[in-house]
Amino acid sequence: MRALTGAIYVALTLAAAFAGPFTTLMLFVPVCVLASGEMYDLVHGPGNSSARAWSMIVGGVACLAVSLGAFDPDWTMDYVAGLTCLVLIVSFIWLLLQGTTDPARELGGLLTVMLFVGLPFGSAVWFFVHGAWIFVGFMVLLWTNDTGAYLVGRAIGRAKLLPKVSPNKTVEGFIGGVLLTMAVAYVFSRYQPELDTTEWLVCGALVAITSTLGDLLESALKRARGVKDSGTILPGHGGMLDRFDGFLLAAPVLLIYLRLAH
Repeated sequence: MRALTGAIYVALTLAAAFAGPFTTLMLFVPVCVLASGEMYDLVHGPGNSSARAWSMIVGGVACLAVSLGAFDPDWTMDYVAGLTCLVLIVSFIWLLLQGTTDPARELGGLLTVMLFVGLPFGSAVWFFVHGAWIFVGFMVLLWTNDTGAYLVGRAIGRAKLLPKVSPNKTVEGFIGGVLLTMAVAYVFSRYQPELDTTEWLVCGALVAITSTLGDLLESALKRARGVKDSGTILPGHGGMLDRFDGFLLAAPVLLIYLRLAH
């Protein structure tokens, strides 16, 4: 079941990528909305369905706000900042009307959803500014790191990476994931000249390191909440955050590097 779910996920992502940025956005918006609800549960715990639904709306709005600039050059960062402030003001008013007793924590949770979920998913379409193959390469590097770290860790992993956060991750698995990801990045450099060899290798290293950090961050949130998975929507994988945890840190970091490099 896990393999089947993974195969469908890979096929949908690649098909959307080759269809173009708009199709990718249409695929990622509902994923972002669902992940925003899972993030609410990790931050606050389940129970308040109306607050959870509002978090999902906020995550979706943040995703669209960040992504619109890739389609309309007139949609600049000041519009994104203004819309963000407007959403926070409306959220604060809504919290007051709901009679919240801890508005700082509630607003902090919404900021977490906006920055850690909405922004990364919205940034996905910006990879297409550099070419569809850059986005495809990014996703393949993500999957390579996950697979390499898992296989190497299972085979020879001994030293725990951060046992208090994620007891199954090992130093050997982390190193194996980095090396395998950089090897795949080198292969991409041979066939996709949008980036030179050095740039592809840097991308591989950045993806491997930041995706591992994203995985560890989500593991820390789950451990604090006392749950194994962020959700149950993906058979064999858990929730959307469990599948996209590495993506959420790696995507913005890689885009910043590409922006600086070009």
